Amino acid sequence: MGALLTSTVIAAIVAAAVALWTAQRKISIENITQDRRAWREKIRNNALSVHDALISRDEKSLNKHRAEFAALLNPNDKEDREIIDCIKLPIEGKENECADEFSERIALLLKHDWERVKLEAGPFFMRINCVRKILSKIIYQPDREKYKRATK
Repeated sequence: MGALLTSTVIAAIVAAAVALWTAQRKISIENITQDRRAWREKIRNNALSVHDALISRDEKSLNKHRAEFAALLNPNDKEDREIIDCIKLPIEGKENECADEFSERIALLLKHDWERVKLEAGPFFMRINCVRKILSKIIYQPDREKYKRATK
């Protein structure tokens, strides 16, 4: 009888722990996903303004947008710094080329973030950092490498 009660108590504790972990994970994923959705929308809207400012060679607007993107992007990420470096007054006659490069870099950034959200919201083993890094390199890194080769 004692063994039955002990196993019942252990099962109840395990069930409660699993329910708590599941609830916390769901809340965390929902909040992070909503914040990231808002961040991606802000990046998209600002990117359209930057594209227009590059085409029209509006230096004042470009300076403002460079500061906005510096606040929104990761200063420790090489790809993010290159996006910020694209936001400058283009050489006369190179407006479309600069705008296209900026647009492609933004598209890759948004794709990268979307893939990260999908990986993090996936099954438990996807939350293990080394598994996520390997899969993220397979999923989106080839696009970035292709872009690097195309611009050199």
